[in-house]
Amino acid sequence: MSKIPVTVITGFLGAGKTSLLNHLISSYPNKKFAVIENEFGEVNIDSELVANVKNENIFELSNGCICCSLNDELYVVLKNLIQSNHQFNHLLIETTGIADPGSILASFITDPFIKKEFELDAVICLVDAENAFNLLEKETVLTKQIAISDQILINKTDAAGREKTGAIKTEIEKINKFARIEECVFAKPANKNLLDSFSYDPAKVFQFVLGLEANSNTANKTTHKIESMCYTSSTPMDQMKLGMWLDAFLKFNQDSIYRIKGILFLKGINKRIILQSVHTQIQATVGKVWEEGELKENKIVIIGKNLNKKVIERNLDELLIK
Repeated sequence: MSKIPVTVITGFLGAGKTSLLNHLISSYPNKKFAVIENEFGEVNIDSELVANVKNENIFELSNGCICCSLNDELYVVLKNLIQSNHQFNHLLIETTGIADPGSILASFITDPFIKKEFELDAVICLVDAENAFNLLEKETVLTKQIAISDQILINKTDAAGREKTGAIKTEIEKINKFARIEECVFAKPANKNLLDSFSYDPAKVFQFVLGLEANSNTANKTTHKIESMCYTSSTPMDQMKLGMWLDAFLKFNQDSIYRIKGILFLKGINKRIILQSVHTQIQATVGKVWEEGELKENKIVIIGKNLNKKVIERNLDELLIK
């Protein structure tokens, strides 16, 4: 049985997350969605879509989709969805506007039950073009939402105007220069392929990391102090040392390291290992076999706040087989 793709929608209060959610539901008529809403108590789903209530936590929508509230642990909600026997082939999760989506993402890369049934597709962040500058100065969670996302939609560009929209786009690129950025009005982007991009797929991570080498030394500090770095080495790493270092590094820096992606060349393993982490949670996936004559390299991208690049590079150097 194929896994169910999961798209997480994030963004600060009022950015247009629910408008995007409704837009996606109507734009993909062939998909049977299950929707999890953090703020379901406000009945965010268009009332016209609600057909009946299956139980106190699950609404059935007129197009055959279902919606439920995240009023329990994510594991419990997902288990109830699976056991409900409702047929759905894509899960949409709208996070609360004041939440860092990292904890939700972490569940999908570490929990055995969730990993068996679901596969992360992408994180889409809505940014209010008119109010984003003021929010970025006051709300650090918005910076995290932007930094951790794969796709960013700059919404309400009609109200913000060309000059302000361009300025906030430049600021977003400083925070996250790796995401796909698109402008829109009423949370309706021109791009019709928001879903099924599978940014978390090992092959996509491989492409992502390969595309960063040319930009690895590009300075991208902002007033928000979000930075990225790319570490490379053609010397194999010690698997046990790397695991211990990553565990300690992420736990010690859990408030400042937002995301890690990498391709690992480990001693004694003839396949590349695809590394991903969100906050303190780590996922390692076995990738393609290293071909004979192929250059084997470690390539690790770290995205976070106030990165001490020299110290991190020195630490990673110590993990190499001497």
